[in-house]
Amino acid sequence: MTTVPKWLGDTMEVVYQRFMHEMIITDIEYLDKKLKRVRFEGDFRKIKFAPGNVIKVRVNDTEYRHYTLSAFDAKAGFCEIVFYLHGLGPGSLWAEGLKMGDKAKLLGPGGKLHYSENRENHFLFGDETSLGWMKCMEEEAERKGEFFFGFAELDEAHRDWASKLGSSVKIVDKSTDSPAQPVIDIIKEWEEDFWVTAGDTVFYLTGRTKSIQAFRKFLLSKGIRSKKIITEPYWAEGKSGL
Repeated sequence: MTTVPKWLGDTMEVVYQRFMHEMIITDIEYLDKKLKRVRFEGDFRKIKFAPGNVIKVRVNDTEYRHYTLSAFDAKAGFCEIVFYLHGLGPGSLWAEGLKMGDKAKLLGPGGKLHYSENRENHFLFGDETSLGWMKCMEEEAERKGEFFFGFAELDEAHRDWASKLGSSVKIVDKSTDSPAQPVIDIIKEWEEDFWVTAGDTVFYLTGRTKSIQAFRKFLLSKGIRSKKIITEPYWAEGKSGL
């Protein structure tokens, strides 16, 4: 639910008050003109968080948007979100307008996307909207001593964004006509070695809806069980946000 009448949004803030956390913005960093990292501070002592979880934010009177956290530290009392300022909807406009000292109410974290325990390998896939999530997942894999690898399909002007975040995911071109095909083509070249480890791999697919659908279809055709494919679409053509 991303759009609600104002009266319902106001009611939700009362009904779900105990799940909402009032934060204050204490740090803002522009990693690029359209890539903005924002730190929110507050009381997280009673919050359970797993890397990959989403939070929900009311970005105006009638609109809500979901965001994944790029960092979370309950003890230190902060979380971070990396925003892609694409300027195509109310969520982007809200993020662009955030400034030091602003307050925000975050609902969550939660959702079906989270770092899977007891798996040896973690495969990450996404785009510009996924980079903060990728960084968070990558750090969790490193902390646990588990293997991960990932791909981000990015526009040409954004090819250095992953490195600016300190992420080691591989960058591929974003295809408008053939979603996810550049990554699929790369994996086909790995085929013999790659599928040997696929049984112990969890595939996390995020970002553009069409790319997720194409990649999931390919994985299923290779015998990957659907329960090992976790999807979280962040955007779709023709929609202002998810």
